[in-house]
Amino acid sequence: MALPNLKKLRTDRLLSQIELGEAIGISSRTLMRWEAGQGEPGASELLQLARFFRVSIDQLVGDLLPPESTGELPRVADLSGRQLDYWVARTRGMPAEMLEDGPVVYVPGEGQMPVPAYSTDPSHANPIMESMGMHLCPAASGATFDGEVKQQPGWIARCAESSRAAWGRTMLEAGMRAYLLFEIGDQVLT
Repeated sequence: MALPNLKKLRTDRLLSQIELGEAIGISSRTLMRWEAGQGEPGASELLQLARFFRVSIDQLVGDLLPPESTGELPRVADLSGRQLDYWVARTRGMPAEMLEDGPVVYVPGEGQMPVPAYSTDPSHANPIMESMGMHLCPAASGATFDGEVKQQPGWIARCAESSRAAWGRTMLEAGMRAYLLFEIGDQVLT
């Protein structure tokens, strides 16, 4: 199975074969062979690559990469609801897909299931927030956050290992935004 998008994904992120190999635990020689179509990765390596680049395996091996973006990438601070849930699931390594009815993940033996409701369900969000040592603080209406006056009360969240904080209307929304800020930065790669 050829990997037509591997080189593009790697070079778009300004990574050498050595850097990518070190990041995922594969030799640069192996990556060189895969990019040249002279070998193919196993299922576990495909999954590693897809998770590293935050794309589906289909996007990695097929002609399914989105066209070059003409606008600004979505900001983590603007994500909410099911869109926020989708990006949390993707960041956690789930092969989530966004469908018309909302984000889904394929569960072997069960088929497509909605992604967990991280932004509204404490049973899904709390384990993440606990593992990240999340610091949470309520914010009053009229509070200023990132140079913007918030017209409604909300929450400010920050992962213990991060110097960056996120605001959200609810504690879970703030927590999941802070998690994404820590894991992937300000913007998501669509």
